[in-house]
Amino acid sequence: MPVKAERGRGFLRKLDRWIGVPLLFVLGLFRSKRPKPDQFQNIGICIFAAIGDALLASCLIANIRKAYPGSKITIFATPANVSTFDLIKAYDDLVVVPITQPLAAMKQVRAHSVDLLIDTSQWPRIGAVVAALSGARWTIGFETEGQHRHFSYDATVKHSPKVHELENFWALLGPLGIEAQAMPPLDLSTLAGIDCLNIKHPYLVLHPWASGNHFELREWPISSWTALALKLNQSGYGVVITGGPGDRDRGNALFQEIDRRLEGNPSDALLNLAGQADLLKTAAYLNGAAAVVSVNTGTMHLAALLNKPLVALHGPTNPERWGPVYPGASNGQNTLVLGPGLKDGGAYLSLGFEYPQNPIYLMDQISVEAVVDALRKFSINIV
Repeated sequence: MPVKAERGRGFLRKLDRWIGVPLLFVLGLFRSKRPKPDQFQNIGICIFAAIGDALLASCLIANIRKAYPGSKITIFATPANVSTFDLIKAYDDLVVVPITQPLAAMKQVRAHSVDLLIDTSQWPRIGAVVAALSGARWTIGFETEGQHRHFSYDATVKHSPKVHELENFWALLGPLGIEAQAMPPLDLSTLAGIDCLNIKHPYLVLHPWASGNHFELREWPISSWTALALKLNQSGYGVVITGGPGDRDRGNALFQEIDRRLEGNPSDALLNLAGQADLLKTAAYLNGAAAVVSVNTGTMHLAALLNKPLVALHGPTNPERWGPVYPGASNGQNTLVLGPGLKDGGAYLSLGFEYPQNPIYLMDQISVEAVVDALRKFSINIV
């Protein structure tokens, strides 16, 4: 089974609320809001979420660099998302924060003094606590309805459940007078030395795995992935399976099932990278793919940012909030979102944990034929 993301651990979420809310309320009572300084020489950005959120939140880097060209930008990341920043450019320093160990996390951030600290966390209280006790001269963070986490920031931005999350991240720069529009600054030069020769060309990337809370409700049936891979192979395409470190066993099982049913096809027609490739290598294979099919996860966001033809499979996750078609981006024509909408019981996740008491599995409503038809719109010729 996949390793849970840091914020997907149930006990830590409860602890975050039980301790974080009253602590932030007390900090807010005894700490007045400070006026915005005229200048910022050292700017920190706390990015404590998973890879998909980290990719989107990195849009702040380019906007800040443009507004404060002489400043030093420090990214405070976590072990779960630090690999994201191998693909990002324009920041100066990267600090890994052990976010599941609150005292150590606060000590680590305080050890890297900044004038301004922007917390990109939408609902966890630990980001707000770290910001409050960071020693920064001024702090910015989200006020998210029902999460009671905004009391101690110097400036707050209302988090909206009605816009794409990229727009919410842009809004964090509003208190600085910055009208943000820049996209996450991917550095494709980092992929230059990575070859993708171990797979038949042209090929498609399939990313079947989700992570975090109730990940299984956001995954397409294995039988559907198998059927799709066979159709692609029979049509002359190679197939690459991707996944994170916790997906190795499931990736191997899927690979073996597809390979068994290929019945003697060339060995280079199928490649499993799940749990066996880092994010840079995965990005290189995404970048070279004819198209990508993915559930809603960091790989989906990365494929969209690479402007690849993308079929994004959604169930409970709201694509208006977390889909691959980003406001102002050029890749809208390259993405198709499939899955049940609100009228069909889907698309109800906004922050990621709003599951009903007995959630119903929805991903089997997406047929293999629907995915094949979507791929054909990208000139993928499937027989």
